[in-house]
Amino acid sequence: MQWYKVDTPTRVQRVVDAWAEAPVRNLETLGLILGVARNDVLAYAPAQPADTDPENPPDNLVLAQLMQAKNLLAAGTVSSAGDIGEGAFVFTPRPMDKTIKGIIRPRIGRPRAF
Repeated sequence: MQWYKVDTPTRVQRVVDAWAEAPVRNLETLGLILGVARNDVLAYAPAQPADTDPENPPDNLVLAQLMQAKNLLAAGTVSSAGDIGEGAFVFTPRPMDKTIKGIIRPRIGRPRAF
């Protein structure tokens, strides 16, 4: 699987297919969001084996990039109070939530503390 990018019409369509609400009216901004999300994921991810193709990362990192891009866009649309939504249905976006972190670094095989 490849990173999400918007440098060709085919790649733009791939983003739209995966993220219907993507801001495709401004491809420069969308490209920036996807690039920042990719960098966030790489900064948090464990080191990849030396023979890993940097343009074809593991699927979990690509999914995390897409999820982080959505978080970044949501964070840019918050109210001055830091919330999204109205009334009782409000949440505050985080830079990288623990769901995304869990996708990047799964907690498999670790013993539980009692």
